[in-house]
This record gives sequence, C-alpha cells and structure tokens, in this order.
Amino acid sequence: MAREGYINLHLAQHKRSKTPGDSDQMMKSRQAFLNAGYYRCLANSVAELINQESICSVKTLLDIGCGEGYYLQHLSQTKALENLNLIGVDISKSGVKLAAKRKFDAQLIVDSAYSLPLFDQSIDVALSVFSPLCPKETARVLKPGGILIMVGPGEQHLSGLTSYIYDQHQPHQGNFKSTDEQRLFALKRSHNLQQTISVKNTDIENLLTMTPYYWQTSPEQKKLLVALPILTTPIDFHLRVYEKISR
Repeated sequence: MAREGYINLHLAQHKRSKTPGDSDQMMKSRQAFLNAGYYRCLANSVAELINQESICSVKTLLDIGCGEGYYLQHLSQTKALENLNLIGVDISKSGVKLAAKRKFDAQLIVDSAYSLPLFDQSIDVALSVFSPLCPKETARVLKPGGILIMVGPGEQHLSGLTSYIYDQHQPHQGNFKSTDEQRLFALKRSHNLQQTISVKNTDIENLLTMTPYYWQTSPEQKKLLVALPILTTPIDFHLRVYEKISR
C-alpha cells in the first residue's frame, strides 16, 4: 500500500520492463489535457451509459486501464452514480499514482489487465477507454449478464492532428478482436460521438505527447505543432456496450 492510498500488485518479478505502461510524461500530459475539458463530452456519455444500466442492480464498476483517473473521478462526481463502488486498475504506476492524488473515493491498483486481482464474477460493469484489455480475463471477473463498455477511436479521431504527421490520416487501431466478442460478449448497442475541438497553446503539446502519434512525429513536425496558436481537430469516439454471455 503506497502512502498515496493505491495498492501496487505489479511487483518486479512480474514485469517485462522496468516501467511498464505509459510513461510518466505521457500520463502527466494526458491529465493536463483531460483536465482542460476537451473530452468532457465523452466522460458525460460514459456516465449516461452506465446510468442506463444501473437500475438498482449495478454496484461495482471496474475501469480497466484507468490511467490518471479522469473518467473514474468524473463518475465519482456524477450524482446518479454516487453509490457506485469504483475500482481502477492500470499497469502504469505513474498513472495510478496521479489518479490517487485526485483524492476521490475509489480503490486504485497497479496491475495488469491480463491478470486482474479480482474474484470471479465480482464486477457488475467493466469500462475500457482507449485501453488494451484481455476479453477472457474481463469475462472472468464480470458477473453473469455483466456489462462491458468499450470506447475506441472512430475513423476521424484526431485527424486534424495527424494531418501534420502523415500524408494520409491513420486512425488508432482497436484492441478488441471479433472472435473474442462473438465467443464471450454480445453487442447490445453502439454509437459514435463526434465533435470538433479547438486546442490551444500548451494543450497542443499535451495532446501530442499523450498519444502514440508522439513516437512517430519528427522533431520538425513537433516543432511546427507546438508553435501553432490553435489546432482544430475532430474527435470521434466509438462507444460499444456488450453483455457477458452466460453459459
């Protein structure tokens, strides 16, 4: 148990690298960008989806790949979900440490999405926002009929940013394979959430740094992006709600 209040279960003998997960700088940039409100529409949509499933039966929610805690904190501040027991897991110690410093009511754990430190059938709702997850392990911890909410990138997500990096826009790849979907989960509904945002000043650098695009950007492209007074880009989120198939 760290003094900030989170639990670290991903010890040295379990690691494949010294600092697994997203780096400290990526997490700090993500926190600064999200705190500025650019993705608030997504946080609101996730809360609405959970509230639709809540009908008095949902008690425990697990955020797989919770990162620096933005979405969990938003859920903790949503009045309709105030009695929900929140759990966040991420393999990045830097991310979980930042989440703990947000000082909201949740159990935060450093561990892998491929080895969740939870009992079988103990979770009502699992949430994954732009994070890798193991469908088999997620199904294990979900109760029969439990809900999985996945958020991934739509076709045009951040195309205003990538236009400065690639000749042709290259969207993020998803993390959920169709064979896993068909075997373990049934799709209940899905929709896309699209808006256009105007990113200003240092938030442009934070946006670039928090994405995988950062590693594919040349020094010249980074310099050009950071010098922009404003960056206008679509944000395009694909939200899917699955139900665990009971066998």
